[in-house]
Amino acid sequence: MPKIIDVQQYRQELLSKCFDLFAEKGYANVTTRQIAKELGVSTGTLYHYFPNKQVLFEQLVEQICRQDMEVIKQVDKNQTRSQRIEALGQILIENQEYIIKQAVIWIDFCQYCSAYKVSDNLLLQIDSRYEQAISELLDLNNPQVAKFIWILVDGISINQIDNSDSFAVQIELLTQMLIAYFEKHISA
Repeated sequence: MPKIIDVQQYRQELLSKCFDLFAEKGYANVTTRQIAKELGVSTGTLYHYFPNKQVLFEQLVEQICRQDMEVIKQVDKNQTRSQRIEALGQILIENQEYIIKQAVIWIDFCQYCSAYKVSDNLLLQIDSRYEQAISELLDLNNPQVAKFIWILVDGISINQIDNSDSFAVQIELLTQMLIAYFEKHISA
């Protein structure tokens, strides 16, 4: 009897395994054949699920974003804004390694694809989703504030790639700054 495979679950498992591979080797430095080898599947199997490396990467980005949105949604919306900011900061600190790898992957992909069009500005759409999640979490009416927060988180993450500054210290400073800003400028 043939083995029954949950196609969506198997695709997600393959994508999850690609995350560390792209973080370690970089998008430009790994071929589809190498990806298949690292995942322990044939290139035919990989092409069955992903027609090319860019589609694989784009689906990885989508999956990461969905997972991150689920984590953000776990923050209790009944807390005060300051408590939600602190909870978000704690999530970032607890997931430091993952967040830095994510920054490495995005930067590498953007450098590689600078001469190519990323389908439908995928990373801009993903950034917009993170900004929307921040806006909803913190009950913000001004999307520019959410965008600014996301830019700061990105900057802290990128700074960690080749810098010894403590990620946790930087996130804690950001958290304190945001709490102070909201207490002074925006009513709960």
